[in-house]
Amino acid sequence: MSKIAVIIDSSAAIPAEKRNHYHLFQVDVPILFGDETYLGDKDIHSLGQLVDMIKEKKVLPTTSQPTPGQWEQALNDAKNAGYDQAVIITLSSGISGAFQTATLVAQGYEGMGRVEVLDSRLTNMGAGEQAILASVLAEKGHDMDEILTKVAELRASLDVRFVVNDISHLQRTGRLSRGQALIGGLLNIKPLLAFDIEGDGKIGAVGRARKMSGARLEIKTALDEYLRKINYPVRAYVVDGNNPKLGDKWLKEFQTEYPAIQFERASMDPVIGVHTGDGGMALIWSRDWESMV
Repeated sequence: MSKIAVIIDSSAAIPAEKRNHYHLFQVDVPILFGDETYLGDKDIHSLGQLVDMIKEKKVLPTTSQPTPGQWEQALNDAKNAGYDQAVIITLSSGISGAFQTATLVAQGYEGMGRVEVLDSRLTNMGAGEQAILASVLAEKGHDMDEILTKVAELRASLDVRFVVNDISHLQRTGRLSRGQALIGGLLNIKPLLAFDIEGDGKIGAVGRARKMSGARLEIKTALDEYLRKINYPVRAYVVDGNNPKLGDKWLKEFQTEYPAIQFERASMDPVIGVHTGDGGMALIWSRDWESMV
């Protein structure tokens, strides 16, 4: 029976303890301050640290995709650990070239019998839970085709809404693909955003609110619409962007309003924080992956 490794990138924001528990390999995404290169998670551990660096350096950072050598090293690490197949799950191809680069590396890699690359069409725990599901299925002895099918089913059930304090970061880094007219020119507006998971995996504006409380109500409306269409158990992640107090508040509110949903807390990693800025919030939801194993 093949031993299948699961490789993610650091934008999945899976804490080291959880990565180790699920035996996940990780490639760290580069963050650039001018000519200086840092690695997300390895060098910059949190969005708060990134914000402090921006204040200190007085330079706005950008991101780059992991190099082919980083992906190859992760495959070598998995091979040396005894794995003979691997599935790589990248952040959305709509906001990064990581999927395309990892695919090219996988196609030319001769150290394993089979390497597959999946586009998560998302980031943070939207990508992370796909990796966790793949790892659990691999541990239970499912073959590669079965894993790919199950992960695709999970990805199809995913949705997200997130809100940022300042849309200029997404505009500056070129990650906002549509919906500009919905928010353009208005001051003190908090844009509500989503990934086009069923399409190109890009980010677009889908609404707006004056306050975070209003944004949460808009997110709640989107979740309600989702719940009316499905008949499976749901897991959701309350994600804060360097605002843990608000994240904890949202968690309690959502848990009270939706007692049947399995809620977890998560944090925006510094890589995605480059594009969202400080203080954003998100809710990611999907079919509960534990119901699929």
